[in-house]
Amino acid sequence: MALSPVLEPPSSQSPIAPTAQTPFTPSQHRSATLRSDLKTIFLRTRKAQLQDARAIHQLIDSFSHDGTLLPRSYAEICANIRTFTIVETHTHQFLGCAALHVYGPHLAEIRSIVVRPDIKGCGAGGQLVHELMRQAEARSIKCLCLFTRIPNFFEHFHFSTYDRQAFSDKVLKDCLHCARRHACDETAMAFGELPTPRDLSRTDFFPHYQPTELVQLQV
Repeated sequence: MALSPVLEPPSSQSPIAPTAQTPFTPSQHRSATLRSDLKTIFLRTRKAQLQDARAIHQLIDSFSHDGTLLPRSYAEICANIRTFTIVETHTHQFLGCAALHVYGPHLAEIRSIVVRPDIKGCGAGGQLVHELMRQAEARSIKCLCLFTRIPNFFEHFHFSTYDRQAFSDKVLKDCLHCARRHACDETAMAFGELPTPRDLSRTDFFPHYQPTELVQLQV
């Protein structure tokens, strides 16, 4: 259920130049080049498509082995691809992703938010947060929550800290099944109006069929 790592607000610090004592490897050179280019290249967010599922899965998986992110299978990502948003360059270089999980009009959650670690400070993480906040607002969702280890980052977007029990939908969905549920080091945060007991319960999203509505099949 972790949301880190995600980019900190843009930094004015320039990439460290290679020296004779610390030559860049090819991968470091590519990363440095990309970081330099991102200062002038336009970044954009868009809804993920099925062809993005592999890149999303690989990025999330790279941060799930140590518990930073909840693991998500490739099949699960494909099945829920419509919940994902990605950030990329105008040349379609994949930089990161995030998902908006909607529990109902009372609550949605930012989850699986992660960006490539080699582009820290370029603003891609902030673009993802802004876009998911926009999507939640467009759906008239009252509260947007998240669980994170970097609360300072989300304070820039006016998220506030709350007791995790305020988000029972999230707790029932993920926390009860999390290996770290008895030693959680994440902070629950939210933006908007907190859910109340009057909000729809999980079962209220499904119709209550009566026996009279059932049709007997002829065999």
